[in-house]
Amino acid sequence: MPDTSLPSIEAPTVSNTATGLLRLEVDWPAVLPRLDVLGQVRVVTTNSAITHEKIGRFGNVSGNGHAVIVLNRDVDLRIFPRHWRRTAYDPAAGAILIRNAAGHLVHAIHRTAESDAAAWDTFLDEYRADGDVADEVERGEPPVRTVATVPADIDVAGLRTAWAAMADVHEFHGMLKRFGVARLDAMRLAGGDFAREIPLAAVTGLLESARDDRMEIMIFVGNAGCIQIHTGTIATLRTDRALLGIDDPGFRLHCDMARLSSAWVVFKPTDKGGITTVELYNAQGENCAILCGQRDEDKPERTEWRTLARSMPDLPGVA
Repeated sequence: MPDTSLPSIEAPTVSNTATGLLRLEVDWPAVLPRLDVLGQVRVVTTNSAITHEKIGRFGNVSGNGHAVIVLNRDVDLRIFPRHWRRTAYDPAAGAILIRNAAGHLVHAIHRTAESDAAAWDTFLDEYRADGDVADEVERGEPPVRTVATVPADIDVAGLRTAWAAMADVHEFHGMLKRFGVARLDAMRLAGGDFAREIPLAAVTGLLESARDDRMEIMIFVGNAGCIQIHTGTIATLRTDRALLGIDDPGFRLHCDMARLSSAWVVFKPTDKGGITTVELYNAQGENCAILCGQRDEDKPERTEWRTLARSMPDLPGVA
């Protein structure tokens, strides 16, 4: 049986030191469809609050230079290559590190015991480039920004009407753009029928219920350059003060709840009856994670997930 174990939670996910890094020059839209040759890998996507790790293989890749989809069950990614600007290999971690133009980590691809060692060596030889990578490594935390107040000139009535008229969740981003409203601001303006804030602590209870009921869920974690998705049940849920973790064979999640600012239960209408999500945001208003029930594309949302999400308590003091 393939090894799907993950390193202990104390082990660093990636290296933030330039020592020993090898610079790579990779045309990622062209190369992603070929990564299945690497065999089993551990893929890691992270943001300011959450790290999401999966064991699996690349495959079933589609898209173009603007957006690439990897839909191979265990490796399930939505990639935006314009943010995959700088690539290096860390021999100590056995990881290909992809960073954006500012040097912030976007994605990492790690060797495992089941990887094809010869294919990895061939990949590194083919894409190794000259040059120093010292300036390509993230240095400290990005500047702290405050969430701006909701602009007063937004057409709130129009936004709510458009929200109610959605027939597909993929219309959501276009709607936000049309009304010039940020995602978190839209939650605040949509009204309780479409979005309501819940206590961050309720997220732990939601995951405990999903675990106990063996409910198949989806957990999306990402940044501007990559969204990584887990689909399935969860078994091992850990909490330690402000830390929340899932530590299952083939899937691990590490969340620093102190780096999150708000959680919302969100309903988006569709022609299949609508989709309910639980969405997590940081203090800068950035979406850090989305949780929903597992659903086939042409099927309605599962009743048990909708019931669970809607049972989450309101944030105290919010009308």
